[in-house]
Amino acid sequence: MKTPLEELQAIVRINSVNGNEEPVIRYLEHLLSEAGIDSTVIAHGPKRANLVAEIGDGDGPVLAFDGHADIVAVGDEEKWVHPPFAAEIADGKLYGRGSSDMKSGLMAAVLALIKVKQSGQPIHGKIRLLVTVGEELGLLGASQLADLGYADDIESLVVCEPSGASRQTVLKMPGIPAGFVQPDGPAEQRFIFIAHKGSLTYEVRAKGRAAHSSMPELGINAVKALIDYYEKQEHYFATHKVTDEILGEMTPVVTMIHGGEQANTVPEKAVLTTKIRTVPALTNEAILADLQALIDECNQAGDAQLELIVSESAHPVKSSPQAKIAQLAKRIAEKQFNDKLPLIGISGGTDAAKFIEKNPKMAVIVFGPGNDTSHQTDEYVRVDAYENCLACYEKIMTEYFK
Repeated sequence: MKTPLEELQAIVRINSVNGNEEPVIRYLEHLLSEAGIDSTVIAHGPKRANLVAEIGDGDGPVLAFDGHADIVAVGDEEKWVHPPFAAEIADGKLYGRGSSDMKSGLMAAVLALIKVKQSGQPIHGKIRLLVTVGEELGLLGASQLADLGYADDIESLVVCEPSGASRQTVLKMPGIPAGFVQPDGPAEQRFIFIAHKGSLTYEVRAKGRAAHSSMPELGINAVKALIDYYEKQEHYFATHKVTDEILGEMTPVVTMIHGGEQANTVPEKAVLTTKIRTVPALTNEAILADLQALIDECNQAGDAQLELIVSESAHPVKSSPQAKIAQLAKRIAEKQFNDKLPLIGISGGTDAAKFIEKNPKMAVIVFGPGNDTSHQTDEYVRVDAYENCLACYEKIMTEYFK
C-alpha cells in the first residue's frame, strides 16, 4: 500500500497536460474503488473525462471538494533542474508539473475521502468529490458537471487549488498590512480565499472591404472601424469603474489587436481581443449587453460591420467570511498549520465560477497546499503543506456534519 506521498508522486508522474486527463481519472477511479468507494466517470471527449464520487447517507447537506486533473504545458524542459514528470523530492519539496496546481490538492481530497470512508464514521449528508478536465483552458469539466446538475444541491464547496505563497510574494501583495509576514515565520504563508474575480474574454471583429491603397475610396477600412469602436469601449470602462470591498476593481485589458494583410491594401478584416477580470457589482451579462449596444451604434454609423464573439465567461465568486465552511476551515487549518490564515479574495478564477452559476447560494472557499510556483519551471509543493492539507480536509469532512 502506497503512502500519501507516494500516491501524489504517482499522479504527478502522469503527463495530463490539458487534453490528456483521462489517465489521472482512471488512476483515481481505481484508488477509490480499492477503498470501497464507487465513482462515476463522465467522458468529455477522446482522452478526457471527469469523475464524481460520493459518500454519506444523503440525510443532510452536501459538502463538495473540487480539483482538476489537467496541467499546463511544461515549456522548455531543459530549463528544469528537476524533470517535470519525475516527482523528485528534495529539501522537503516535491517537484513536478502540476505538483502545486493542483495535483497535491486533488490527491489530498481523494485520500481524505478514503480516510473518512474507512473510519466508519457516519456522514449524515453527502461528501461529493468533483474531479474536472480542462480547468486551465475554459473550465470545461466544471461547466459540463454543472450542466448535469452536480452543483445544484451543494451547500458548501472547497476548491483545493493552491492558496499559499512564499514570504517574498506575500510582501508584494496589495493590502497586506505591515508586520504581517514575520522574518522567522513559516516558509510559506497560507490563506483561505473566500472570493475571486470572474473572467470575460471576447473579440470584436470588424469586416470591411479590401481595395488598393491608391484608391482607398473603393474600400471600407476595417482597422479604422475597429479604432472607432475601441475609443467607445475605452470611454465605457472609464465611466464604469466598479469596485468590490474584497476583490478590488474590475480590470479590463485589451490584450491583442490584429488588422490588415499588407502595406498597400485597405484592410478588410481587423480583430480586437479584450480580457476583463469582473466583480459582482457589474455582471458579465450586463457588460456584454452594454458592449453589444456600442457595436450596434458603430454599425449604424459606419459602413464596416462589427461582431462580438465571446470565448469565455466565468462569473465572480464571493462568499461570506462568516459562512460555516469558511469559519470551520479557518479554525481547523490555523490549528493544523500553527499559523494565522486570513480570509481574503484573489484575482484568478477556479471551477467554482461555473458551479456558482447554477447554484449561487453555495458557500465557497479556495484552500489547498500549492503555492506561487504554479505554472513555473521547477514547480513544487512543500511536503508538509500537502500533509497538513490532507489532515485539514479529513477534519473538515467529519466536523462539517456534526
